[in-house]
Amino acid sequence: MRYLIILLPFILLLCWGCPRKECRDADFGGAYQFVIPATLSPARDTFRIGDTIHISSVFSDEVYERQTEAFYKLENWRFFPTTRMDKIDEVGSSFVQDGLADFQYIIPVQYDYYRFDYGSGSIGLLGEYLYQDGQYSLEFKLIPQQPGLYYFTQFSAQGIDDDQDFPGRCPRKLSNTNVELNGGAENNIGFLSASPDPHYNDWMLQRPQQRFHDFGGYCFYVVE
Repeated sequence: MRYLIILLPFILLLCWGCPRKECRDADFGGAYQFVIPATLSPARDTFRIGDTIHISSVFSDEVYERQTEAFYKLENWRFFPTTRMDKIDEVGSSFVQDGLADFQYIIPVQYDYYRFDYGSGSIGLLGEYLYQDGQYSLEFKLIPQQPGLYYFTQFSAQGIDDDQDFPGRCPRKLSNTNVELNGGAENNIGFLSASPDPHYNDWMLQRPQQRFHDFGGYCFYVVE
């Protein structure tokens, strides 16, 4: 009995440090890659000043994870949704992302989503999803006021250093969230080539999935 008492802390430490079989078998590198949907409609390549663009992101708290190809229950998860707009028809437009100044935005009162002005001069909409009855939701409208070529992005600022917990999470595995816009459509990505700024016409197109599609990217023209 005396030896058992002495060895008990070591036995418990060994058990706590031994991951579940599914975690031992997990061979993916890096972090969990959750995928949440969003929709921009109507999905046109050209809008007129005064048109209404609807943005919607509604999904269950059973969220798909790309690495394991499984669903995990994420309750009260902090996704940190963020909206940005770049006017990309000018050189240097990537340095200050203030394209939202050319749009009126209408956000229903039930959503904790608001304009944020960055010290750099960039403008974003940010906040959190409304979570009710096992469902996340965020919806708002954008109305263009000025002509130009724009790059819209609806992404999750929940980064890979996030240690939020969820059932089934393997120890020491962090998580990231990607946004799939319009069901994975191409979303006018070719319009990036029309920008004179190399950030858009070169750098983003080198890795389109990671730098455009995973950030809920969409390009469009606004005309008078």
